[in-house]
Amino acid sequence: MIQRIQTVYLLLASLCLILTMFFGYASYSIGVDEVVLFNLFGVAESPEAMAVWFPYKIIVPLISALCIYSLTKYKKRHLQLFIGKMMYLLILLLLVFIFIDVLGIISELEDANNEVQVTYGAGLYLSVVSLPLVFLANRAIKKDEKYVKDSDRLR
Repeated sequence: MIQRIQTVYLLLASLCLILTMFFGYASYSIGVDEVVLFNLFGVAESPEAMAVWFPYKIIVPLISALCIYSLTKYKKRHLQLFIGKMMYLLILLLLVFIFIDVLGIISELEDANNEVQVTYGAGLYLSVVSLPLVFLANRAIKKDEKYVKDSDRLR
C-alpha cells in the first residue's frame, strides 16, 4: 500500500516538473502593449539582450528524470531516499534561482522603463508544488522501510 502512495507522489512531482516545460515562470507587462515572458528557456521577446545564466532547460528535465529513476528503484529504498534528498536539493536550488531571476528581470526592466507589471506563471507554481510532493514521497519511503524492518523482526 505504501509503495503505491510513494509512486503516486513521485509521478505527480515528475508531472509537475514536466508541465513546467510548457508554462512560463513569469510574464512582465511593460507599458500598454509590450509583454516579456520568462520561461524554462530564458527570456523570450526581450526588449534588450537579457539572458539568464542558470541552465533551467537542463536542471528541470534532470530532476524529472531523477523522479522517474527513483520509481524504478523500489527494491533499494536507501537509494530511493538518497535520490529523494538530491531532488530536494535540486528543486530548492531551482526555486532559489527562479526567484532570483524573476526579481533580477524586474529590476532590469524597471531601469529601462518606468512601469512593469509582473504576473507569475503556472510554471513557477508547479515548481513549488513539486517540492512537497517529493517530501511526501520520501516520507512514504521511510514508512515502507520501517514496515519492512518491523516485519523482518517478527520472523
